[in-house]
Amino acid sequence: MSKKKFFHKLYKFHEKSKTYLIEVSLDDYDEIYDDWDPSPFKKRDIEPEFNDFIVNSSEDIPLNFKIGIVLYLPSSKKDEKKEATLISAYQNYYDYVIEKLNRSKSTLNGKIIFNLLFSMSLLFIGYGSSGDDGNIFINVFKEGIFIGGWVFLWDFFTTIFFTKRELRNQYKLYKRLYNADINFIYLD
Repeated sequence: MSKKKFFHKLYKFHEKSKTYLIEVSLDDYDEIYDDWDPSPFKKRDIEPEFNDFIVNSSEDIPLNFKIGIVLYLPSSKKDEKKEATLISAYQNYYDYVIEKLNRSKSTLNGKIIFNLLFSMSLLFIGYGSSGDDGNIFINVFKEGIFIGGWVFLWDFFTTIFFTKRELRNQYKLYKRLYNADINFIYLD
């Protein structure tokens, strides 16, 4: 079965907007908010289970597709003020996550630069002082410098090619969640 058909089966696809819809049934608006967070509604954290569901569903859908969130609620609960508050809290939450990822990116870039410079320094020292001195301790120290240089160079490459890519994908995922349209559908 092709991937596209799989996603059409698992998630509704809105043809006009080319958006996959993540649907959530709720009994009340408060189900989205974390019960343990005493902050005002606009600043409250999202319920971890709701976040996990949304993130896991979003991970199922390829990043090149837009997503939308559809919240089903009883028609007796309709409240436009609470809708606006929920959308604001949702965007605040994912904006905060994106900001944390940006800080992680900055930290990672610093680590990349440090690893490259430190590995080059160790390898430069190691190759600059090559030769057998006959003293076992000096030779072990020189080998340690070589090994350290190669280990930091290896970490430089794994950070660039693996860790940075994973962080970039996470950023795209959360940015897509932040930009997702939220629609409310009320049922009798």
